[in-house]
Amino acid sequence: MVSISNSIRNIIGDNIVYFRLRADWSQENLAELLETTPAYLSQLENGKRNITADYIQKLAKVFKIEPYQLLIERPPLKNRRIDRIKS
Repeated sequence: MVSISNSIRNIIGDNIVYFRLRADWSQENLAELLETTPAYLSQLENGKRNITADYIQKLAKVFKIEPYQLLIERPPLKNRRIDRIKS
């Protein structure tokens, strides 16, 4: 059985990925905007870390969305990363 807090962390993590990909940002790009590390961001995206309301607000500001949008359950993402192919 999945705990409520774990599923909420996963929903938020999936939404971080969703909005990051929508903005065409890598984890490194977003981490820089949030003044954090890609490793910390990865833990958030994978539901491995708790997140505070203040950090949800910070994410929303960077994504230019309302904070509640990070709590909406969305269909699973097929691709969770940006592929950088150099020609």
